[in-house]
Amino acid sequence: MIFCPVLAFNLDRWLQLLLLILLLGSVYSEPRSRQNENHFDCGGDEYLSGDLCCKLCSAGEFVQQSCTVPHTQGKCEPCHPGMFTEAGNGLDSCRVCSSCDKNQEMVADCSATSDRKCQCRVGHFYADPQSPELCLPCSKCPQGIPVLQECSSRANTVCSSAGTNQRNRLFLLTVLSTLAVVAVFCYYLRR
Repeated sequence: MIFCPVLAFNLDRWLQLLLLILLLGSVYSEPRSRQNENHFDCGGDEYLSGDLCCKLCSAGEFVQQSCTVPHTQGKCEPCHPGMFTEAGNGLDSCRVCSSCDKNQEMVADCSATSDRKCQCRVGHFYADPQSPELCLPCSKCPQGIPVLQECSSRANTVCSSAGTNQRNRLFLLTVLSTLAVVAVFCYYLRR
């Protein structure tokens, strides 16, 4: 009979502990539900502004003023001339259009939705076709050496190796080593 009051006391303690756990569980889960109420889970067509998810502005626009109501669009403004945005965004300004350098010519002008496109001028080629930033003057084949491939914006002149003498080999070696130095220099500039 002594066993029953002890068991009853232990059950009472277990029930108190269980109630305490349930109470703590509801207290700790409350901030997470508040977070969901504040809409921190923005969709793919939204951006986070403070604690609100706002709809993106369209390409060619930027955010003049963010939304004040969750999941709505704030005030969007068109990009000013000389600036662009290529896709929907939550940017507070448009990007500045790039410019062509002196050895390049423009292929397509900058618009509100796309950057300016440039290519090497005639008589120049890209030192690194994967990174079209540096245009070098095209090489000329030494006198008496036939041209296998004319210079283009994507590749330098290719000369025939037939009849190449020591002077031509030295010239070719000089050009290749110069190009290698330029390529390494460009690589480190990009980093």
